[in-house]
Amino acid sequence: MQNQQAQPGYGPPPKSGGNAGVIVGIVVGLVVLVLVIVVVVATGGPPPEDLAKQAQEDKNKQLREEMARKDAETKAANEALKKPLEAAMGQGTAIEAALRGSDATTLENMFDWQVYATYNSDLIQSNATYLTAKSAVLMCTGQWDKDADGNPTGTFTGEAPFGSDSLRTRVMDYIKNFYFGALNIKWEKARSEADGAGFSLTVGSTNYVGKRIYITFDKGGKEKEFWVGAPKGSSDVRILNFIDKDAFTSLQTKEAPKKRTDDRDPTNPDRNPDRDPVKNPDGDPEDPPADPDATLPEVASTGSMPTEPALVNCVNELKNGGKLNDARLKQIKSESSKAEKKATMGAMIDLLITAVKGNDRSAKHNISAALYDVWDAFLVEGWGKEEMVYTIGFDGQSDSDLPIRRWLDVYNNYKVD
Repeated sequence: MQNQQAQPGYGPPPKSGGNAGVIVGIVVGLVVLVLVIVVVVATGGPPPEDLAKQAQEDKNKQLREEMARKDAETKAANEALKKPLEAAMGQGTAIEAALRGSDATTLENMFDWQVYATYNSDLIQSNATYLTAKSAVLMCTGQWDKDADGNPTGTFTGEAPFGSDSLRTRVMDYIKNFYFGALNIKWEKARSEADGAGFSLTVGSTNYVGKRIYITFDKGGKEKEFWVGAPKGSSDVRILNFIDKDAFTSLQTKEAPKKRTDDRDPTNPDRNPDRDPVKNPDGDPEDPPADPDATLPEVASTGSMPTEPALVNCVNELKNGGKLNDARLKQIKSESSKAEKKATMGAMIDLLITAVKGNDRSAKHNISAALYDVWDAFLVEGWGKEEMVYTIGFDGQSDSDLPIRRWLDVYNNYKVD
């Protein structure tokens, strides 16, 4: 039995208190250590004063970032505003040059007629009193009011705002008539600079900002305002609005003049009786009044020429085949020196003589029409436009020298003292 061999696969039973207990102990120790570390971490950390300092630093950082963001926004807004304002000021010289040079095409292309028309329309729709305001003459269609006898009353009633095309025609015709040819056209740059932040207007959903370009010229009345601007951030500026506080008076005088009572009007007690036509004292129908054309002077040059530059320009305009616009006519009418006015009349009569001799129908009409526009109040009874202004046609009147002789009679009787 003792020599019997051990069976394979069987060993001696394990001894009590082996490696298993050691392993379990190690694992438990590690777990306890981890728990201790967790507790220490959970219950420890930086001191309270460090936490407060960190919180303040975080808050300061947020404030700095917010201020930087606002500064950036303000700078961007200022830059966006600065662009159109600077560009608008840059157009002041260009507007002045176009007016001085009577360059209608350049000036017309500087307008944004659609924005201008829409802005006017919005104003009228928001406040109907614009239809009866003096500014209506450049804003809308309408009529000059008349009394029961058909005479203009001096008031204008608007009907509907101009569209872009009709506004273009109205405004450009006005500028060409009353600005072109004026003396000393000037951009009042200091006035535009003093305009501060300029103007702001909204058309549709677009806000436009810009500067008012103030223009003045001799005998032009109040400053003329060209509102030049663009949306914020854009330097593509245009004229968006135009204001002339003298437009009503200028257009009323041209389109609906009130009946004038001058010193040759029989109803005017202050008239000059020496210029009244000779009447038949006995009222004999077989002895009619004397013919006012019977004693007219013969055609002869006056040799006159004004010295005032504005009046010289008017004469030269006609001499060069031009036509006097309202600005030129106003320069003659408003001349304070009667001697200068008479010299201008004489120079124009001399041009008329030359035009008749050369059979220049256009020049004859333009010169005689200008004479009539300025001095119609000095004509004797019976001398109207038909007798004093040459037609362009080939009728008998266009070959007659009677209009010249009548104007010479007016010239000879024009007193300068």
